[in-house]
Amino acid sequence: MSSPDFAQRPPWTRPGFIAAAVLLLAVILIGVLVAVFAIANNGRSGAAATSTPTPGSTPADSSTTAPGAPEAVPTAPPADVRWELVGQTAVPVSASSGPSRTGETAAGYAHTPEGALIAAAQISTRAAYSAGRQSWEPTIQQQFEPNADRDRLLAALREAGDTPADPGELSQIAGFSYQSYTPDTAVIGLVFRAPSAGTPRYHVLSLTLLWRDGDWRMMPPPGGSWTSINRMTSDLIGVVEWGAR
Repeated sequence: MSSPDFAQRPPWTRPGFIAAAVLLLAVILIGVLVAVFAIANNGRSGAAATSTPTPGSTPADSSTTAPGAPEAVPTAPPADVRWELVGQTAVPVSASSGPSRTGETAAGYAHTPEGALIAAAQISTRAAYSAGRQSWEPTIQQQFEPNADRDRLLAALREAGDTPADPGELSQIAGFSYQSYTPDTAVIGLVFRAPSAGTPRYHVLSLTLLWRDGDWRMMPPPGGSWTSINRMTSDLIGVVEWGAR
């Protein structure tokens, strides 16, 4: 005779029922895991299939330069340059890189590293005291970024008056280096050879140009003083030699 205690227990507490339930639960759990695994694999396969180019398709160009990212710069002088005098200083002119408009100022430069280089040479030379007020005043007013440093530079030049340089006493362009370049901002080390009968001396102006309103414009030197962006050197190591011959 069955034990009264066992006979009165609910069926789901009896050992046989529990074993069957455990087995059924294990089967269900295995089925769920298999389904989840299959879905995950299908998702990965679909992603791989999506990223694999179909025959005849063109893969995305991973070399595309992001906006504002640095670009490759020339390691040789521009090929189509001729040299013209502004006062006593020779400046470059290029049919492909500019300037395309000359008068009180020289403007209209290509939106390229070469265009920025020629703009740096033209604008800095025309903004120099030695170019004369008829050159430096409109150049600084129209082709420099307007700020307090520009106003200080103008004030200093106006105070200095207008004394012409003696022949042979001005530095001439001797080379360049691109310190950085993006389509928006170019920083160019423009190298000048100082007049000297002995050991060659060079000074390097670190010039910053910004692409604004369809042309290159120059940032005025800090404090309105060219000496703030000038350094002296006795060699041309790391510089691309360039200048009038």
